[in-house]
Amino acid sequence: MLSNLWDRIVDHFEDYEIKKEDILHKLAFLLMLSVGIIVRLFSVIKGYDPLIKAFDPYVQLQSATYISDHGFANFVHWFKTDSWYPFGFKIGQELYWGVPLSAVLLKMILGFLSINVTIQQAAYYSPAIYGTLTIIAAYYLGKEANSPRTGLFTAFFMSITPAFLSRSVAGFFDNESVGILFTVLSLYFFIKAMKNGRTSSAIWAGISLAALMGSWGAYRYVLDLLPLVVFFLAILRKLNYKIVKSYTITISTALSLGFVVIRVLKNDFFNIEIMIPLLMIVFLILVSMIQNMASNLSEKLFKKVVVIGVLSITILVAIATAVFLSLGIFQNIADKFWAVILPSGRSSIPIISSVSEHQPMAWGELFNNIHIMTFLIPVGIYYCIKKPTDVNITVLLFGITTIYFSGSMIRLALLLAPAASLLSAIAIDKLLFPYALSAHGKIALTKRKLRVAKSIGRDEAIIVYVIIFGLLVTFVFHSMGIAKNFAQSEMAPIVNSQNLLPLTDWQETLLWLRNNAQGEGIVKNSPSVVLSWWDYGYWITNYGNATTLVDNATTNKTQIGIVGTMLMWNFTEAVKLMYKYNVKYVLINSQAGETGLGSDLGKAIWPIRIAESTVPRYGINESAYYSKSETEGEGTIYKEPFYMSVLYRLAAYDENSGFAFHPNGPQTAESGSFILMKNYPVKTLEGSDGFVYFKEVFRSFGLGGLSEARAYPTVRIYEVIYPSNICLLYTSPSPRDLSTSRMPSSA
Repeated sequence: MLSNLWDRIVDHFEDYEIKKEDILHKLAFLLMLSVGIIVRLFSVIKGYDPLIKAFDPYVQLQSATYISDHGFANFVHWFKTDSWYPFGFKIGQELYWGVPLSAVLLKMILGFLSINVTIQQAAYYSPAIYGTLTIIAAYYLGKEANSPRTGLFTAFFMSITPAFLSRSVAGFFDNESVGILFTVLSLYFFIKAMKNGRTSSAIWAGISLAALMGSWGAYRYVLDLLPLVVFFLAILRKLNYKIVKSYTITISTALSLGFVVIRVLKNDFFNIEIMIPLLMIVFLILVSMIQNMASNLSEKLFKKVVVIGVLSITILVAIATAVFLSLGIFQNIADKFWAVILPSGRSSIPIISSVSEHQPMAWGELFNNIHIMTFLIPVGIYYCIKKPTDVNITVLLFGITTIYFSGSMIRLALLLAPAASLLSAIAIDKLLFPYALSAHGKIALTKRKLRVAKSIGRDEAIIVYVIIFGLLVTFVFHSMGIAKNFAQSEMAPIVNSQNLLPLTDWQETLLWLRNNAQGEGIVKNSPSVVLSWWDYGYWITNYGNATTLVDNATTNKTQIGIVGTMLMWNFTEAVKLMYKYNVKYVLINSQAGETGLGSDLGKAIWPIRIAESTVPRYGINESAYYSKSETEGEGTIYKEPFYMSVLYRLAAYDENSGFAFHPNGPQTAESGSFILMKNYPVKTLEGSDGFVYFKEVFRSFGLGGLSEARAYPTVRIYEVIYPSNICLLYTSPSPRDLSTSRMPSSA
């Protein structure tokens, strides 16, 4: 028996032929994966400290730590008292679960393999690992959409494109690192289901979309992209049983599983973005019924039934819509997504416009994110239009919509990354394919094509290959330079723009808060509340272990406006509101006056606009703080209320200055914060009544060698000094009366 088995094995391998093309294909794919892993672990290879990057990932890290220590059930009901004081924050119900669970899952898998890591280490490496999995998923997406060659080029672009690399490097532990993976998987399984009509593929597409719903707010894009695809297929008369079946199963599975996530459920079932894919199922049923009647009824009877049916359905839809709108059942699209769809109206939503990555994308930013793909995308679109199959229409709509949305908002260049990679891969594959056939003598020539085809020979094919190779090499060098910058900016914004030396200012600041802001607040049995602009809330609560009024979310826009009011009022009025919120410390990020590092003075326009739009009763008005210069090129002129504000005076305060406060003469915003503070220094922290309201208790001294850092440090913390009669001075409404946003029920 063993002899026969051995003979069968030998015979099998004697007939087994290994193709050179397959070996090269697999080696190329492994090389791309290796490069993708290396660039994502560049900071580790260079020996930088493994720090979590940016602001938002810190709440994800704290959530992952809580799940690891206390279990998932406790996390769902976890109520944080140190965020959004005095209301608190149900983090397990306001956060998408996918990101913290991804780190916990990674830790469990590594533990099963006897590789013991901490949850912090798992969180740090998680984006790089899931980013690598996305490269693999992108390969299969390209392979399913067109060919294995397209899959290879798609994986190549996704492995190093800056648009995706920026959110999948080690340390950037946020929604996008997991969200893009499930976006690619959703499209891959959906395209596969359309092609083979298998229920299993459609179910996997629904599961992937449900996982996306539990990981990233941009799930709305994919959830509404699929009905858009089906709608266009219906218009072009390309609907078939496979497509209808795939779409129905995918959406049904996704919504059934996705609404398990409380954050998704809180977005309301009757949101427009949820209703669109469901109504598309109704539309497909009607189309199927019409097609069935067309084949079974006479032409005269069919027209009569269609007319009566259309009128009846129109009347029913109108009545239902009127009833639902009057009862408030239908919910509108969220402000952030309206701002993406209609960017012209973004100026009316200052809380969206205040975030730099929510701004429209400039040409330079687009080229920086996708480089040579900028020129390859139109070619890919051309080939999709030239052969409008159901798959090509899906890819086409995926590309066009992401181009529009990324142009509307810089952050969505991340969504453009897989679409641009796929379209660019299709473009290169289609461009090179005829030259490849010609070089190997495999083109079947007809008399009509003979004259043109004779000009395509081996020499021409080599030239085209060299040109494409050269373009790809420039893309590699461009992406490597971007990857190096990502690795250097370990904890933005703490890098000196002059010499790129990493600073320690924020680490010093947060360590001071951890050691000094844990005592009793200004009222007995209350916490020490830290007032700062909302950009730093996650750092202060999760790294500094202090209590804040706001964090980086937009849970309560009214309270963000109240914080803006406190920062932009003068000392005498601001402390009255600070007392009501139990504020003990005020943190100011002045960045030593350097431009380009995100100082609070540079952001001052946004506290004003947000306060004006959310709490108009407090009287904050942009025209009171700024005015346009009548002289061309002068820009914006600051007015006296700006110089008297808490924000400016605490940023520009210098007790050693030889100048008194004198806000006279125009000073433009374009001059830079350092020049502004130097020309208009603040010598005293007295209010208009002569009382000293603030005392500086901390100033950072980073190691980056910032100019005149002793006068203007990067980060400063002040303790609020309240008058003894502060209780009698406060006459404003209760903060609870001002909070119109939805807050946790146990607040």
